[in-house]
Amino acid sequence: MRFLLRVLPLLVLAAACTKIVLSPRLDFVGASRFISASRITTTATVTADSLASKIYAQAADLKNDPALMRLRITLNSAPTRTPVLYPTIISSYRASDTPNDPELVYLDSLLAPGTKDIAFTNLLTGRTASGVDLWQYTVTDATGAIASRAYRLSLRRTDSLTAVVHSYRAYFGAVPAGRSSAPLTAAQNQALAYLNLRQGLLLPHFAVSATNPTKDANRALVDLVCTSRGVTLRLSSTRSDSLVTTGWGTSTHTTALHATALTATDFIGLTTNALLASTFDAGAATNGDPLRTAPLVKGTVVAFLTATTGPGGAKYGALLITDLVRTPATVVTCQVLVQK
Repeated sequence: MRFLLRVLPLLVLAAACTKIVLSPRLDFVGASRFISASRITTTATVTADSLASKIYAQAADLKNDPALMRLRITLNSAPTRTPVLYPTIISSYRASDTPNDPELVYLDSLLAPGTKDIAFTNLLTGRTASGVDLWQYTVTDATGAIASRAYRLSLRRTDSLTAVVHSYRAYFGAVPAGRSSAPLTAAQNQALAYLNLRQGLLLPHFAVSATNPTKDANRALVDLVCTSRGVTLRLSSTRSDSLVTTGWGTSTHTTALHATALTATDFIGLTTNALLASTFDAGAATNGDPLRTAPLVKGTVVAFLTATTGPGGAKYGALLITDLVRTPATVVTCQVLVQK
């Protein structure tokens, strides 16, 4: 007993002198415009919605704990985001025939030295084919301690088994065209300007920028990029002469683009693979350049053929420009039809 009485004060003193370091904290900001929880959508009319999530991360003790070092956002899709063409006899289909996509590193960013807290708004798009997307947000501090939060976005398309043409609505942002060395603004860096045509996946500039460790894998997903020069907006193949794809090398794809004389009513009637192919064949490159469109105008229909070396191989399709908004931020709304 006397021994314990002597030792206890020493233990209390030792505890008082020991620095307790807690893990960093990360939480979603709850608001009507931000996604902060998992959700399930069942529909036949699919929109690749421009969604947003806001996170706030901080060192547990802003004064004494280690600074935050890295912010990482990943996307895991099960099954693949690419639409599936199911067999006529559905009983012959095996789920194992449709793999999951490799993990997509959306953002992997080192934070400024001494960062103790950070708020970040992430713009993203929902999937357009049936399945589940897991979005995970992770912050790491200087000691390697982490905090992580995630949510699942599930889509159940009621026309998955019957549709032979994949359809969705997409909302583009834009990045500047040309070879200017001027850095992008924060809004341009987050603009959802890079589209995978088969998946309806839109990526922001930071996902394909030189600072992203997985830039090559992300760039290889891109079929089209929306660019701006003043008030002029165009859609371009990543092989065309544009600031944002200069230096991409083998990650670029030659997506061919043809102007058409089709109207919005004609577009609705493109319900078969054969019609999509014939629409492309009947169109023509703008001024002999098949790698970019003419300046975008509301109501125009553009036919396309994705590259054989691109994601999923060569596929015919068409897109209808349904709206153009230039201020306060650029938003190009288009309806897309593409072969499965």
